[in-house]
Amino acid sequence: MTTRLLLTLFAALTLTGGAVSQERGARDDLTPQTRKAVKAGLDYLKKIQNADGSFGTNYTLAASGLAGMAFLGYGSTYSRGNYAEQVQKLVEYLLKIQDAFGYFDDGQCRMHGHGYGTLFLAQAYGTMPPGKQKKVREALQKAVRVICKSQTDLGGWGYMPRHVQGGWGFDEGSVTVTQVQALRAARDAGIHVPERVIKKGLGYIKKSTSERGCRYTLRGGGRTTTTLTAAAAAVLNAYGVYDPGKCKQLRWALTLLEKRMKASVDSGRAAMDAIKWAWYGNLYAAQACWQAGEKMWKLYYKTTYRQLLKWQDAAGGWSRGRSGWGGSYGAAFSTAIACLILELPMEYLPIFQKPEKEK
Repeated sequence: MTTRLLLTLFAALTLTGGAVSQERGARDDLTPQTRKAVKAGLDYLKKIQNADGSFGTNYTLAASGLAGMAFLGYGSTYSRGNYAEQVQKLVEYLLKIQDAFGYFDDGQCRMHGHGYGTLFLAQAYGTMPPGKQKKVREALQKAVRVICKSQTDLGGWGYMPRHVQGGWGFDEGSVTVTQVQALRAARDAGIHVPERVIKKGLGYIKKSTSERGCRYTLRGGGRTTTTLTAAAAAVLNAYGVYDPGKCKQLRWALTLLEKRMKASVDSGRAAMDAIKWAWYGNLYAAQACWQAGEKMWKLYYKTTYRQLLKWQDAAGGWSRGRSGWGGSYGAAFSTAIACLILELPMEYLPIFQKPEKEK
């Protein structure tokens, strides 16, 4: 693959300045019940926002970045919408916790949280007034620098940034997906991302993915999971790779994901139950199925939609589901992800929009 083509792929769907799309036509997956459920979830998040602008008490930075994405995913921006105030408070929180190197650090989430924080800021950036944009652009440039410097020799990312001693050098799939999406969003917002970082990252995820799924790590970790396989598809999409006919790794990931979701549905369960990590895993499974086209999306969404509505509690939030990556990370985390899944057909977030040929 040529350098020019690689950069073109990574920049596909670029909406420089963070412009948001309008919902495209009537869809049977955008029902009054969907909008009611999402609004109730966002109203719940609004009520539980902490005084400093963050969300949750456990895994705070990740929950905060995802909550901010959920507000943006409903059409609110930094300057407009029902949740503009929440977006503004969250921006201030992120700017406050960024260290001198550019690392967003809440003392809990490590590089996962840094990725989510960078992703949110990059998606919100284009709707900010000029004065705020200048400050946030500087923050994004520093945040991107942390991600680029923390890429390992194999091309992936691990739990710790390079400037923090101890633990740097290890890489694995669940962290890598957060960094790649953050870089994609930042580049779409006009922030420079070095070509070598893009090329090494794409090579890493391709080497990690086989017909058996995506490996946990290239450093001796042969274990594959449906969660990481869904994340691999999302990473490839973030690199601008959408056609499984032209990328065997994407084809392998989607084929395996489809097989396991179909088995779940055929057994009387929801498609989302094919994913071990109920919330984190489905954040990426939903994206992968949405980007793959209507067939995959219908297989995933029909039963997942019913289960999400069933799981929503009276307060408007979501806290149910199997343990791990959501069940133990608090209602802000799981509520934000549930809203993001239900919001996908609205297409307000550039990072989740389909390539033009699918529209």
